[in-house]
Amino acid sequence: MGKLTTCDDAKSNLKLDWDPRDYTVFTCPNEYSFAIQKNVDPISVDMVAHNTSFDPRKDEVVHKCMDTVLQYDELVPIRGDHRPNWAKYGEYLYVPVQRWLHNLEHGAVVMLYHPCANQYEVNSLREILTSCLYRHVITPYNKLSHTRPIALVSWGARIEMNYVDEEQVVAFIKKFARRAPEDISRNGLYDQFLVRPAQIISDENDSNICVDYRLGH
Repeated sequence: MGKLTTCDDAKSNLKLDWDPRDYTVFTCPNEYSFAIQKNVDPISVDMVAHNTSFDPRKDEVVHKCMDTVLQYDELVPIRGDHRPNWAKYGEYLYVPVQRWLHNLEHGAVVMLYHPCANQYEVNSLREILTSCLYRHVITPYNKLSHTRPIALVSWGARIEMNYVDEEQVVAFIKKFARRAPEDISRNGLYDQFLVRPAQIISDENDSNICVDYRLGH
């Protein structure tokens, strides 16, 4: 794990995971965004809390070459087999789950948002994550629900939200970033439709998570 292989150059046969002609994955089909509902609480999952024998730092999965279809039982997977090459850190027009799962394996936090999510909430979550962590990936993800259309995912954990609670978001990032099988900061090779590369915050290793972020700023 964490090594490049000849069966995936991050350029060939990419349609196996996503055909770029399918713009529905990053486009809202409706004129209006989903409503903000302050009475909708976030839903969080932490595999450690539900399974005391699960150790995210010792978890093992498999790298699957670009001749194998990868599908997942969960709508928002938090672990699983994935492609050998991970995505370069940053924000994408769209990056498929088969790539960003590998980023999670390296200690990243991935921000997902439904294309119809409220743009103010998307911007708020983006601002927090990019101020806290170099190892992040941001992408639309249309499998999120209309009631909780924004999410953060790490290896073995996720939180799905209707709106951004700044304190909860920062707490999630601090707790779950770098809690993964491989604490690797090296950037990935996959960069199809990368629109904004990640910027280093504390250092490339994310030694101090959210070091310059202040609640309520």
